[in-house]
Amino acid sequence: MIFITNLTGHRSRRHGLRLTPLLLGVAMSVGPAAPACADTLVDAVEAAYANNPTLVQQRYRQKSTNESYVQTRGQYGPSLSLQAVGTYEYEKFRTQSGDSNQGSATLVLNQSVYSGGRFRGQLAQARSNVLASQEDLRRVEGEVVRAVISAYASVLRDEQRLYVSLENVAALKDQLDERRARRNVRDATITDVAQSDARLAAGEVQVANAQAQLEISRGEYVRVVGRAPVDLQPMPELEGLPMSIDEAFAIADEENANLTAARHAEEASRANIAAQRGEQRPSATINVRAGKTGVLSPFDRHDLQTNVLAQVTITQPLFRAGEIRSRIRQAQDQNNVAQAVVDGERRQAFQDVVLAWNQLTAARVAVVSGRRQVEAAQIAFAGMRREEQNGLRTTTDVLNAEQELASAQLNLLSNRAQEYVSRATLLLAMGKLDARTINSAIPVRDPDAEFRNVRWRGISPTEPVAMLLDRIGSASPYAKPRQDLRGANQPKPTGSAPLPPTPARTQSTEPLTPISESVLVPADKIPATLGDYGNPPPRNERP
Repeated sequence: MIFITNLTGHRSRRHGLRLTPLLLGVAMSVGPAAPACADTLVDAVEAAYANNPTLVQQRYRQKSTNESYVQTRGQYGPSLSLQAVGTYEYEKFRTQSGDSNQGSATLVLNQSVYSGGRFRGQLAQARSNVLASQEDLRRVEGEVVRAVISAYASVLRDEQRLYVSLENVAALKDQLDERRARRNVRDATITDVAQSDARLAAGEVQVANAQAQLEISRGEYVRVVGRAPVDLQPMPELEGLPMSIDEAFAIADEENANLTAARHAEEASRANIAAQRGEQRPSATINVRAGKTGVLSPFDRHDLQTNVLAQVTITQPLFRAGEIRSRIRQAQDQNNVAQAVVDGERRQAFQDVVLAWNQLTAARVAVVSGRRQVEAAQIAFAGMRREEQNGLRTTTDVLNAEQELASAQLNLLSNRAQEYVSRATLLLAMGKLDARTINSAIPVRDPDAEFRNVRWRGISPTEPVAMLLDRIGSASPYAKPRQDLRGANQPKPTGSAPLPPTPARTQSTEPLTPISESVLVPADKIPATLGDYGNPPPRNERP
């Protein structure tokens, strides 16, 4: 007598059970051991949030964008440099020759006083780029979290599907042994034995495929999370789902990361228009040079000449062959492009919501109906076996019923995983999925706080004054867009059905009854989920 413990904790009793060497190896490789620890979805998300390469790359990209703002702001500040020059000259004319040497050291100070608004526009553009990069980081974080959820659900699904496949092979092996025994007493034909053997061979192929898919899912888990899955626990509830699709549209319009990043990119293009307009206005700079000049050899510090030069330079462009006007028109066209991108991202965000909403709707229906299909298929399979023993069903009928039951269980497991992943996909489309959605205790990496830490780093006392002066008469980089980018008249998809209720935990996580433990169910014991199967006709009381 052999016991096989499946993923759900049931034990299936087998008499004389024999597995092929391949299937025995598979069973031993995936059979539950006593792990030192168990992983939860919270653990997986926390590990990926800390070390996922895609997320780490995006964090550093965002930090480099922060530095672009600091570099742009630095144009308002002074620049101080030291220039040291040493020269040696040798001259020869016929029989006469001579040489000389001279050296100089000069400090050069440059301070921008007024740029006509160029620096102001460039700084506003840099700030909008920082905000857009923060939204890109939020988008990548949501995508990584969704990838973790998908990988976690896939491993759970494929582990359960493998055990269902193993249980299917064990049940087919029992039936093959039974028909061989009946063949020995001439109660079954060789055709019956051959049919059972063919189904067993197909089941063994199914186990091999299930094992391969499980290893693929485990590899994806390692790629996303950064460590191997160990005794994965059931997934927790996902909070924040909308009550209606219109609510989902409204949230996506405000918080979808791609759409918000496109809005900030449009703001940056508007600021660029102001910066290009500043090219038409005058600019003023202060330049101070102070240095010493004298002979280097022989050196005498008392013979050095002191030079000091201070000057204010005001530059007003008069004619540049239409270059400035062309740059302004180019910036305006680029802004029109950015506005069209905003419109396209809004439409894409709404389509992503529609896609996720309807996938979740279908998955929830599939979970509820799939559970009913499994229960009905188990009743049918148990009845087929009993009816075959009484000569009312053929071997093909029983094998088909067993195959339908196994397929129903496999489909239900897939639909359970799909329903959970669809929840995450809908949250991602709305812009509401991040690591805190799964675990509010995860330490928050605030990109805006990181920006504030470097925003004013290295600032000089003259920069605030230059910023204020640059506002005089310059074009505002915060002008309102010429077109309506709020989407007030944006059409929204219609026709999506209301979201079905969340399946009960018993339907989404309850262990499946092993195929071999399918039992006959009397009429008064039929599960409520199956509905009314009707009453049998009255028995004929005549002998």
